[in-house]
Amino acid sequence: MASFPAAIDDLSIDWLTEALHAAGELPAEGRVQTFRSEPIGVGVGLMGLLYRLSLDYDGPAGPATAIAKFPVPHAETRHVAKTFRFYEKEVGFYRDLAPRSAFGLPAVYAAEHDADSDDFALLLEDIADRGAVYSQTEGCPPDVARIAARALGRHAATFLESPVFADPSLSWLPFGYETPFPEGVQQGVGGSWEAFQERFPELIDDTIVEMVPRYLDSIHSLMTPDDDRPTTLMHGDYRLDNLFFDGEDVTAIDWQICAKGTCAYDLAYFVSQSLTVEDRRAHESAIIDAWFEGFEAAGGADDRDGFMNEYREAIMFCLCYPLQAGGSLVIEDERARQLIVDLFTRCTAAIDDHDADEFLL
Repeated sequence: MASFPAAIDDLSIDWLTEALHAAGELPAEGRVQTFRSEPIGVGVGLMGLLYRLSLDYDGPAGPATAIAKFPVPHAETRHVAKTFRFYEKEVGFYRDLAPRSAFGLPAVYAAEHDADSDDFALLLEDIADRGAVYSQTEGCPPDVARIAARALGRHAATFLESPVFADPSLSWLPFGYETPFPEGVQQGVGGSWEAFQERFPELIDDTIVEMVPRYLDSIHSLMTPDDDRPTTLMHGDYRLDNLFFDGEDVTAIDWQICAKGTCAYDLAYFVSQSLTVEDRRAHESAIIDAWFEGFEAAGGADDRDGFMNEYREAIMFCLCYPLQAGGSLVIEDERARQLIVDLFTRCTAAIDDHDADEFLL
């Protein structure tokens, strides 16, 4: 397709019809007749706008509903997205890697990105009935966290040192430590820190004031793995708001932060920011065991000492998420604000519990 909509107001019957034809979801003689849209995920996703489309057809029918995803309109958030190539990477994942993943994923009807403008459009299967969802602000139940960990272990083993990484068509998939990512994190956190303090004064104490300058000096080292650590495909934003649960099956969405990197990163991020402090402290060991169950079942080998070193270092790195989101993104509702508060308080507690600040320079 030569062009695509970059906002819900640009979405047209012709584009929807063409996309569904190309995806094999609508017979050639069928056509979208009308559609209605409603925003979803308000306060859940911070980097993209999601809509559920209800579709009516002339002739043979396609899916009754679909999910459309577009860029946010805010200049500051768009700058963050382009710096870290969030939109390019999510489109690339759904276009090139989704069929290889051990996760459940929505069917992809269209995945479009323009490198110059950084506009994108995703048209995906509506998976509202795919399984149970849980609120990240309330925290992940420990039994559900073990399911999420096992699925993540299977995914990590599936892509472990994968030969697909050498495919030239995957030039959009970087290592997490490649330029401009460390520089972008350093600039983003540094530029957000003052605004974060103004927006969330209740979270500021002497410990965090002393830690942030050291953190900024340490970002390159925190993001650079040891040379002998194996590489996998990191989801990058593996948190409760992005997961659907159906028994032991987990569907993962929102792949904007995917990159090549270490096996422990996604688990450290999930455990340190998607569980309440109390549940993490009580169940963290069992959740890590569940990750290894999934990893070994899919062909990975137990290397717990090296893994735990990565895990603790990743917890320290993940402080960037609440700091940058809280200081730079447009916070449009109370739920989004509460999410940032929860991410920060859970992450800083995990840093303290694991003495993860020893990785700071």
